[in-house]
Amino acid sequence: MTVKIKKQFPKKELNAWLRLNKQWDHHDWLDLLDNLTNQGFHNWSLSVAGQKEIGFYLETRRR
Repeated sequence: MTVKIKKQFPKKELNAWLRLNKQWDHHDWLDLLDNLTNQGFHNWSLSVAGQKEIGFYLETRRR
């Protein structure tokens, strides 16, 4: 099965994840990155710069 690589930022997916996870640890972070990769967000989840953007997004929107 081929996964289409998505170039847009996974804002909708991260907002959904944040609704379920108010706190997280390293294991949760790795699971999130794996999940995003499986959904086709390779550009964001596999690069260091993309991971930093995801982390910044999560930290600034954490409640």
